[in-house]
Amino acid sequence: MSRTRFILVLIACGLLATLFAVFHPAAEEVEEGEPSNVSESELKLYIGVYTAMQDDHDLVIDSAIKPYHMSLEDFRQLEQRIQSQPRLVERVREALLEDRRTHSIFAGSAATPTPAITPPALKKTPQPKSKAPSRKPK
Repeated sequence: MSRTRFILVLIACGLLATLFAVFHPAAEEVEEGEPSNVSESELKLYIGVYTAMQDDHDLVIDSAIKPYHMSLEDFRQLEQRIQSQPRLVERVREALLEDRRTHSIFAGSAATPTPAITPPALKKTPQPKSKAPSRKPK
Protein backbone atom coordinates (compact mmCIF):
# COMPACT_ATOMS: atom_id res chain seq x y z
CA MET A 1 0.00 0.00 0.00
CA SER A 2 2.88 2.40 0.68
CA ARG A 3 4.06 2.02 -2.91
CA THR A 4 0.63 3.11 -4.20
CA ARG A 5 0.64 6.14 -1.88
CA PHE A 6 4.09 7.08 -3.05
CA ILE A 7 3.00 6.95 -6.71
CA LEU A 8 -0.14 9.00 -5.98
CA VAL A 9 1.87 11.63 -4.09
CA LEU A 10 4.37 11.74 -6.93
CA ILE A 11 1.57 12.20 -9.52
CA ALA A 12 -0.04 14.93 -7.37
CA CYS A 13 3.27 16.78 -7.08
CA GLY A 14 3.78 16.49 -10.82
CA LEU A 15 0.31 17.92 -11.49
CA LEU A 16 0.89 20.80 -9.06
CA ALA A 17 4.22 21.60 -10.65
CA THR A 18 2.63 21.56 -14.11
CA LEU A 19 -0.22 23.81 -12.99
CA PHE A 20 2.21 26.19 -11.33
CA ALA A 21 4.37 26.35 -14.45
CA VAL A 22 1.39 26.98 -16.75
CA PHE A 23 -0.65 29.31 -14.57
CA HIS A 24 1.97 31.39 -12.77
CA PRO A 25 0.87 34.84 -11.55
CA ALA A 26 0.61 37.57 -14.18
CA ALA A 27 2.73 39.91 -12.05
CA GLU A 28 5.76 37.86 -12.94
CA GLU A 29 5.15 38.43 -16.66
CA VAL A 30 5.05 42.23 -16.48
CA GLU A 31 8.37 43.99 -16.38
CA GLU A 32 8.77 46.66 -13.72
CA GLY A 33 10.14 49.30 -16.06
CA GLU A 34 11.06 49.05 -19.67
CA PRO A 35 14.78 49.63 -19.97
CA SER A 36 15.59 52.54 -22.19
CA ASN A 37 17.15 51.52 -25.45
CA VAL A 38 18.02 55.17 -26.11
CA SER A 39 21.21 56.50 -24.58
CA GLU A 40 21.45 59.98 -23.11
CA SER A 41 23.80 61.05 -25.93
CA GLU A 42 21.32 59.81 -28.56
CA LEU A 43 18.54 61.76 -26.87
CA LYS A 44 20.69 64.92 -26.86
CA LEU A 45 21.50 64.37 -30.54
CA TYR A 46 17.80 64.05 -31.36
CA ILE A 47 16.95 67.19 -29.40
CA GLY A 48 19.87 69.01 -31.05
CA VAL A 49 18.61 68.18 -34.54
CA TYR A 50 15.10 69.41 -33.81
CA THR A 51 16.40 72.49 -31.99
CA ALA A 52 18.46 73.40 -35.06
CA MET A 53 15.40 72.97 -37.25
CA GLN A 54 13.36 75.12 -34.85
CA ASP A 55 16.01 77.85 -35.00
CA ASP A 56 16.20 77.76 -38.82
CA HIS A 57 12.88 76.92 -40.43
CA ASP A 58 14.55 76.58 -43.83
CA LEU A 59 16.77 73.77 -42.53
CA VAL A 60 15.79 70.32 -43.82
CA ILE A 61 16.36 67.12 -41.89
CA ASP A 62 19.20 65.98 -44.17
CA SER A 63 21.15 69.16 -43.44
CA ALA A 64 20.29 69.10 -39.74
CA ILE A 65 21.76 65.60 -39.21
CA LYS A 66 24.85 66.20 -41.35
CA PRO A 67 26.99 67.57 -38.44
CA TYR A 68 26.25 64.38 -36.50
CA HIS A 69 27.48 62.12 -39.34
CA MET A 70 24.27 60.12 -39.25
CA SER A 71 22.21 58.71 -42.10
CA LEU A 72 18.55 59.61 -42.44
CA GLU A 73 17.62 55.95 -41.92
CA ASP A 74 19.59 55.81 -38.64
CA PHE A 75 17.96 59.04 -37.48
CA ARG A 76 14.49 57.71 -38.27
CA GLN A 77 15.24 54.52 -36.33
CA LEU A 78 16.35 56.64 -33.36
CA GLU A 79 13.18 58.68 -33.71
CA GLN A 80 11.04 55.52 -33.62
CA ARG A 81 12.82 54.28 -30.49
CA ILE A 82 12.25 57.63 -28.78
CA GLN A 83 8.61 57.85 -29.83
CA SER A 84 7.92 54.37 -28.49
CA GLN A 85 8.63 55.66 -24.97
CA PRO A 86 6.22 58.38 -23.76
CA ARG A 87 8.66 59.41 -21.02
CA LEU A 88 11.30 60.29 -23.64
CA VAL A 89 8.77 62.04 -25.87
CA GLU A 90 7.87 64.26 -22.92
CA ARG A 91 11.55 65.02 -22.24
CA VAL A 92 12.04 66.04 -25.88
CA ARG A 93 8.91 68.20 -25.80
CA GLU A 94 10.05 69.95 -22.62
CA ALA A 95 13.56 70.56 -24.00
CA LEU A 96 12.21 72.07 -27.22
CA LEU A 97 9.75 74.26 -25.32
CA GLU A 98 12.49 75.46 -22.99
CA ASP A 99 14.68 76.30 -25.99
CA ARG A 100 11.83 78.34 -27.48
CA ARG A 101 11.31 80.18 -24.21
CA THR A 102 14.96 81.16 -23.95
CA HIS A 103 15.16 82.30 -27.60
CA SER A 104 11.80 84.03 -27.73
CA ILE A 105 11.65 87.77 -28.29
CA PHE A 106 8.85 87.76 -25.76
CA ALA A 107 10.91 85.94 -23.12
CA GLY A 108 11.51 89.17 -21.18
CA SER A 109 7.84 89.97 -21.17
CA ALA A 110 6.63 86.49 -20.32
CA ALA A 111 5.00 87.67 -17.13
CA THR A 112 1.54 89.09 -17.61
CA PRO A 113 1.45 92.70 -16.41
CA THR A 114 -1.10 93.32 -13.71
CA PRO A 115 -2.86 96.65 -13.50
CA ALA A 116 -2.02 98.79 -10.52
CA ILE A 117 -4.76 98.63 -7.95
CA THR A 118 -5.36 101.81 -6.04
CA PRO A 119 -6.72 101.32 -2.53
CA PRO A 120 -10.18 102.84 -2.06
CA ALA A 121 -8.88 105.39 0.45
CA LEU A 122 -6.55 106.88 -2.18
CA LYS A 123 -9.07 107.01 -5.00
CA LYS A 124 -10.33 110.46 -5.82
CA THR A 125 -14.05 110.68 -5.95
CA PRO A 126 -15.42 113.26 -8.33
CA GLN A 127 -16.89 116.29 -6.59
CA PRO A 128 -20.39 117.24 -7.65
CA LYS A 129 -20.38 120.35 -9.77
CA SER A 130 -22.47 123.14 -8.45
CA LYS A 131 -24.64 125.03 -10.85
CA ALA A 132 -24.10 128.37 -9.16
CA PRO A 133 -20.96 130.25 -10.19
CA SER A 134 -18.34 130.15 -7.51
CA ARG A 135 -17.24 133.45 -6.06
CA LYS A 136 -13.71 134.02 -5.13
CA PRO A 137 -13.02 136.56 -2.44
CA LYS A 138 -11.05 139.54 -3.56
